[in-house]
Amino acid sequence: MDPLELREKIDISEARRAERKIGAEKFGWSYRKPPNSDPGPIKRGVGLAQATWGRNMNRGAQCEVRITHDGSVEILSAVQDIGGGIKTALAQCVAEELGLKATDVAVRIGDTNYPQGCNSGGSVTTNSMTPVARNAAYGVKQKLLEQVAPAMGVQADDLTMADGKVVSKSDANKSMSFKAAAAKLNVEQISAQAARQGDFPVDGPRGQQGPNGLGGVQFAEVTVDTDTGVIKVDRVVAVHDCGRPINPLGLVSQINGGVIQGVSYALYENRILDRQTGIMVNPNLEEYKIVGSRETPKIEVHLIEQLWGKSSTDAAGIGEPSNIATAAAVANAVYNAIGVRIRELPMTPAVVLKALSEKNA
Repeated sequence: MDPLELREKIDISEARRAERKIGAEKFGWSYRKPPNSDPGPIKRGVGLAQATWGRNMNRGAQCEVRITHDGSVEILSAVQDIGGGIKTALAQCVAEELGLKATDVAVRIGDTNYPQGCNSGGSVTTNSMTPVARNAAYGVKQKLLEQVAPAMGVQADDLTMADGKVVSKSDANKSMSFKAAAAKLNVEQISAQAARQGDFPVDGPRGQQGPNGLGGVQFAEVTVDTDTGVIKVDRVVAVHDCGRPINPLGLVSQINGGVIQGVSYALYENRILDRQTGIMVNPNLEEYKIVGSRETPKIEVHLIEQLWGKSSTDAAGIGEPSNIATAAAVANAVYNAIGVRIRELPMTPAVVLKALSEKNA
């Protein structure tokens, strides 16, 4: 059975069904040939695989948003940014709520004097931190509007913030710049805090939300030299969901990284341990091989929204999901190329040649 058709029959996830459709069209899956159908030693193949990951969150996540008399805005949390880009996402959430630009928000993180953050493992950070950032921003916004409303001659619930201004909903002629509004504060600074709480249905101890979690579908195209056993991943099409994409450019970058890591896992990474001591004997990048620029495939990323209404941002992480499907998609493509299954990682030339010799024996 066609692998795509099989998944259509057994997978109930509506998000992955949409991802399969997009990926198959972008990748050209309909042109897939039977396994081992290329003549000569150089054989091409295509494969696909799927991923699922819990939409995890940490109930301990907290943050504080401050507005100062001079119009400056800060967000503070002990959360750390290990490269996933949470600083940008936090700035975006606060800025959108206050009608500002992300560059108008100073992000202060990584200090235990700030409100408690969350860990950065398991794609948990975005789902944990962006809702509290938005909620804290909403809280401090309400305080500012309460103080500005008398000066504008309206009720606070008639005011909103957009394009760097405080604007009356009922009378567009009544407006005030954000800085002018902050200058109306009767104190030097106002602030609001928010915490991630179990205020919605969750499944499991880690706060996984929903029956199917996050998903992704990846299609891979490979070339296999059956004389040398060398596998080259030529192209990967990756279609993913992570709730509401807060920073699409950052997400694409993370998915690129996940694919690259997945190709490394499939073809090169091999932790060699001393059987007597358990010590790793190749703990450096000279002997522990990973993908380099020459081995990196062409990567095409597509994002879809999967909105569940479980938080004020509906956003989740992409770190693990972007990696999970890659090695399996590559292995399936290798099978399509040479007609023999390889169930050992990494799929080194020696492993490929051994599998071919056993097939031909």
